[in-house]
Amino acid sequence: MINAQTLHRRAVRVLPEVIKTSGVLLETPEHSKLAAMLFPFRRRSNGAVLFRLSREMLAAMSNDPLACLSEATRARGGIGLRGEPFVYRQWRIARIPGNWFAKASCGDENCERALLAYFTTRIDGKASLVVIPDEKTAAYVWRD
Repeated sequence: MINAQTLHRRAVRVLPEVIKTSGVLLETPEHSKLAAMLFPFRRRSNGAVLFRLSREMLAAMSNDPLACLSEATRARGGIGLRGEPFVYRQWRIARIPGNWFAKASCGDENCERALLAYFTTRIDGKASLVVIPDEKTAAYVWRD
């Protein structure tokens, strides 16, 4: 049976080993949506998977997030049976408005607080990784 744990186990392959996650964040765990994310022949040409960062990862990033991520430039594994692990560029930092995320993060939609986001792109430019420690979230966003 397809479930969030199976999706996490399969999807985590696109992340570098350094990035530790404890699960995926799903709006609705409908079987058809999970299957579309799991199986390459059903995968959309663009989309995103959100991961929940583990406590271990948050602790490792607490002092110097860029230093923690500096070696995170190669995915754990490839997509498909013969796919090579993705290679990522150097990590960078950006400030994003707090209201770009859930309202719960700052209390109201006019939140002025900026969040720090750490991001990289695949060498081929077809995907990005974004880590937002204050939101305990990582995102893999692809556009083939």
